[in-house]
Amino acid sequence: MLDGRVAVITGAGRGIGRMEALRLAGYGAKVVVNDLGVAMDGSPTGETPAEEVAREISTAGGRAAADAHDISTYEGGEALVQAALDNWGRIDIVVNNAGIGRPHMVFNLEDAEWGDVLRVHLTGTFAVSRAACRWWRTEHKEGRGGYGRLVNTSTGLLLYGGAGQSNYVAAKAGVLAFTDALATEMAPYGVTCNTIMPSAQTRMAAVGWRIDRARAEEEAFDPTDPVHVAEMVSYLASPAAGWISGQCFQVRGGMVEHVRAWEVDDTLERHGSGWTADELAAEMPRFFGAGPKPSDPPPSEWQEQYRARKQGGHSR
Repeated sequence: MLDGRVAVITGAGRGIGRMEALRLAGYGAKVVVNDLGVAMDGSPTGETPAEEVAREISTAGGRAAADAHDISTYEGGEALVQAALDNWGRIDIVVNNAGIGRPHMVFNLEDAEWGDVLRVHLTGTFAVSRAACRWWRTEHKEGRGGYGRLVNTSTGLLLYGGAGQSNYVAAKAGVLAFTDALATEMAPYGVTCNTIMPSAQTRMAAVGWRIDRARAEEEAFDPTDPVHVAEMVSYLASPAAGWISGQCFQVRGGMVEHVRAWEVDDTLERHGSGWTADELAAEMPRFFGAGPKPSDPPPSEWQEQYRARKQGGHSR
């Protein structure tokens, strides 16, 4: 599916990113494996997982190069894309996967814990994406463009709540909105931009997810294996997915869910005038099922007071 394509993948030394690199290479892509080798919280470890993954790909007959630029900086994002250009003269696929975790309740969250998480997840996604999009736009203007695949990583915590992860979900919500905007901006250049919400057992997921790994490995099918996410990413990176852009998909084992974001759920409208606060206090519950039907929830105390004032001829 990806013969002749060149991909860069951030955070590709472990977990989901590693499997994304292996599968993209397995489908024929030349891969730049980017990873700083840091701990889950971003602190240095002295490890070189990017080199290990690149060797693994090469041993299997693929082509890969290791990269250790810090993509959370603008210079690092530019340098990563340049590494692909230096090695193979082009870039076709960007998978922004790198991330760190600094979980705390908001009242215990330090300045650096907020800033560092947003810098890696959101600024890092921007830094690499901007560099790639500039190259794709230039290629298109020179008559050589028409293919680009950008896959960014958000989180399913946006659907379920993220207590203790306010910095993380804020960054990941930004990634989702950023990707939506890029899908519109890059459409004229033949570039697709999509978001995944991956669900797999990794170092970061293990913070709040405990699983019996021995039992999972004994099962015929392991829904927590990162390979399921990597297969979806490989599809989105392929020519077969050229018709999909600006979309979000949650991947959990054998389940792929299309996630609709930023949609209006219901409307409360008054023609010819606006609403007062006490009128809204009475009308807003209708959004959530309160109404005149016998099955509706009972009216709140505020609604009863409002109705009494209306019957008495008072509007406020």
